[in-house]
Amino acid sequence: MVGAEAEVHSLEIWLAAVAVAVALAGALFAYWLYLKRPEKADGVAKSLKPAYTTLLNKYYVDELYAAAVVRPLLWISTNVLWKTVDVAGIDGAVNGIAEGAKAIGDGVRHAQSGNTRSYAVWVVVGALVVIAVIFFWPSGGKPVLGMVH
Repeated sequence: MVGAEAEVHSLEIWLAAVAVAVALAGALFAYWLYLKRPEKADGVAKSLKPAYTTLLNKYYVDELYAAAVVRPLLWISTNVLWKTVDVAGIDGAVNGIAEGAKAIGDGVRHAQSGNTRSYAVWVVVGALVVIAVIFFWPSGGKPVLGMVH
């Protein structure tokens, strides 16, 4: 078991060394290509056009993300959440309650004239109706109120 661990550790060291060497080689190549011989960069870009375009566009990850995630979320938020839930649901309920209150207020407004004599007549008529109900409502011989016999 100890030999296997030493072998794995040795492999890790070799892989780390190779990774560092490749990174240094890339840095040296970039230094030579872009700082020492900048005219070569355009030639390399033209000769490796498909690879250059793919790398320039970052493997098209942004375009894929926009098509797979951003556009569907924008469509859902615009057409479902905003137009259906917010405008039709929430705003519709709030505006419907406001219209109902306005209609009730409009109906009550027409019932009020501001004429005190008219109000006094309606109070007297209401009192007469209450008295008539108390005294003359058919109750099978029982008094409607406990005090009235």
